[in-house]
Parts: sequence; C-alpha cells; structure tokens
Amino acid sequence: MQPLSSWRRSLIGPIISLSVALACVEQLACSSKGSSFDMGGAGGSGSNTTNPTAVMGGTGVSAAGSDSTNTVGGSGVVVDPTMAMGGSTAPAGGSGSVSGASSGGTGTVGGTGPMGGSGPMGGSGPMGGSDSGPACPKPAGQICHEFLANDNGRNVVNYVNEFTSTKPGGVVWTQNVGSTGANSPRTIELVDNPNASGGQAIMVSINEGYVELDPKDGKIIGAPVKTAYSNVTGACRLPDGTTALGTDTNPAQIHIVSATGAQSRSFNLPAGANLRAINRDKATGHFWFSLTETVYEVTDQGQIVWQANMGAGTKGYAVWWRDGGGMYGTTGEPHTVIEIDQNKQIVQTIGGNDPSFASLKLDFFSGFVRKNGNFIVAHWLGHNAQPDQNTPQVIEFQPDGKAGKAIWTWGNQTLARQITNVFVFR
Repeated sequence: MQPLSSWRRSLIGPIISLSVALACVEQLACSSKGSSFDMGGAGGSGSNTTNPTAVMGGTGVSAAGSDSTNTVGGSGVVVDPTMAMGGSTAPAGGSGSVSGASSGGTGTVGGTGPMGGSGPMGGSGPMGGSDSGPACPKPAGQICHEFLANDNGRNVVNYVNEFTSTKPGGVVWTQNVGSTGANSPRTIELVDNPNASGGQAIMVSINEGYVELDPKDGKIIGAPVKTAYSNVTGACRLPDGTTALGTDTNPAQIHIVSATGAQSRSFNLPAGANLRAINRDKATGHFWFSLTETVYEVTDQGQIVWQANMGAGTKGYAVWWRDGGGMYGTTGEPHTVIEIDQNKQIVQTIGGNDPSFASLKLDFFSGFVRKNGNFIVAHWLGHNAQPDQNTPQVIEFQPDGKAGKAIWTWGNQTLARQITNVFVFR
C-alpha cells in the first residue's frame, strides 16, 4: 500500500476534479451494472467488502478485519481511519479510534472536497457526494459544471471543468476516439478498469464498438474494441464484464460481446429505424431506447415490457426511465425533452419553440441527463452547416412554466462542433 501522501499525489490534477465514482477497483465481478440518469451515467455502488482499498463513493463500508485503509467516501467505516478520507478531523479525515468506526464528515481531504465526505466522490450526492467542491469562479449568480461531452463532428471526447480549468471553455483535455463518422462517439458510461487511474474508465461507443479512456488525461486504455458490426449507436457494460452494443440496423439489434469484441449472443429489437442510444436500468436489467417516435423498455432478451409514443415528428434520441413508471426522452428535431407517465401521457415538455429561447437558436436535442430536477441537454448542430459562432452546444433547462427556463449554456463553434451526448459530474 502506498503512503497516503504518495497515493494522493498520484491522483492530483484532473483526476481529483473529475468526480468519478471509483468502485470495485479490484478485478472482481463488479461493474457499472447499468446507466444512471440522475448521476449523469453509470457508476458502481462503492461497496467492496472483499478488499476495499481505494473504494470511493456509495457507502464505502469495509468488513471488519479487511484491508480497509484508503477507503474513500460514504460513511467510511474502517478499521484504521488514519488513511480514510471523509472524516471530520486529522489530515486525511477520519475521526474514530483505530479499532472503531470512522464516519465521513468535513475533513481536510474528505468533507466537502472532491474526494470524500459529502463531496462529489463520496457520500450521498451525484457521484456519491452532495455536489460540493471548489467554488465556481464565475461572477455571482452564474453556474459552473464539470462534465464530459462527446463531439461526433470532430470524433472526440471533451472533459470540461469550469470549476478549476483556466483554459477556454473550461476544457481540460480532448481525446480523439480513433473512429470516424456520426456514431463516433455517442453514449458515455463509467466502467471498472484496473488499468485506469483510480480503477474506473470512461467508456464511449464508437461506430464499430467502444473505447475506454483514462479519466486523468483522456488517453485510450489498451486499444479500441472494434467488432464485426457497424452502426453501433450505444454501449452498456453488464455485471459480468461483457458489453451490450446497440446497432442501428434492419432490424435494430443488441449484441453482447466480450472484451475482445467477440459476440456471445444477440437479440432483435422491435421493428423500427433510428436507434440512437441504449441505456440499461441496473435495477431491472432492462434496456431503454427509442425507434423514431416510439420509446421502449425491453428485457435482456428483447421482450417488450413497456412502450409509448412521443408524438408525430419526433425522432427520439436518449431515453431514461422515470420513478413511478414512464420515461424522459429527447425528441430530436422538435428540440424538446418530454416526460411521459406510466399511463403513456405526456405530462411535461421542456424546450421547443418558446420565444424565450430565440437567442439559443435551438436545433436538435440528442443526449441528456437530469440533475437536481433540471435537464442538461446536448444541443446537436449536425444539421446546420454553418451555425452562428456562439450557438451553445450544451444547455441546462430548469422546469419553470410551460417550456422551462434556460439557466446555463456552454460551448461555441471553436470549442466543439456537434455535441451528441453529455455526462455531468456536478
């Protein structure tokens, strides 16, 4: 085990700010298990009772007698709290006795900072924290975000941290995904990878399969996993370590592949075109997606569990399940996010042609997440050959009246070209 000071120095830089829920660092039967709408993507639970070294997020509970040094986040119950992050005192957090429990609090390493206590990398917030950390350096009343943004116009992933980066737009790093075309990249998910900084990687789908990036610097880990398929429009990691790939073919399909890209099984999706993304609910193991106007929930064998219509003229992109039944989804050209209840009725519409959005020049809504009740949407500009220079690429909408209110934007035509999906840490 490295000394704490050495271990911390190895993570100083983008990885500290990049609020990744690092869970199941050891190569166990633990993975992201599914997409997670309100967290911006997928993440492990942060519970590893076999060997919880470097466990971040979730409850972070260690079994008595286990090697629990370096447990990060959550309630931080450890045998030796001298290396636990998230306590209320001591240089590295930890307030309990050596043989007792050390609970997360507001310590110098943990507390409200990015790596423990109630901060984004430990506790109860979006990535296991309460969304606190470095203060936003913008003028009072303005908003900062930390997020990933896929640009399929330039075939890159951008990591943006408006809290800490002094680069234009808050961009920390940009990484080419090694594949061209409109499908590269599309979906974003966090997955376990022992070769990544902190043990978890950023997985993005590309036209032939998927790529995993190191969150510290964006470098591709290993090599892109390219399969025999084309038109891959989404990737989800499964609990056994295999990956589900959605293909926009005729018929649309989901293929389950190994780490080498070899198929273990596949199944057809319902008839329809324009499969734009897939998301997987870890609670049920079901997949959610859209085919033009229709949204679906299907089992891991492809049987339809639930479906609804988004309305004429829509081209669904991202679909997320809704508490109490139903879904949220983006509609493409109508540039809206809609909420449909379990009875298949549209109960909320955000965005659209409301005059208050005229300056944003809304075009096409693709990937999105929901955070603190707001919708953070990728504003895809691929249908516009020459958008105005300052047309925003990512927009946050707050439900407020009929169409909501835009409260934050990011991007211009220098920073990005076609943002197709976002993954928001805080």
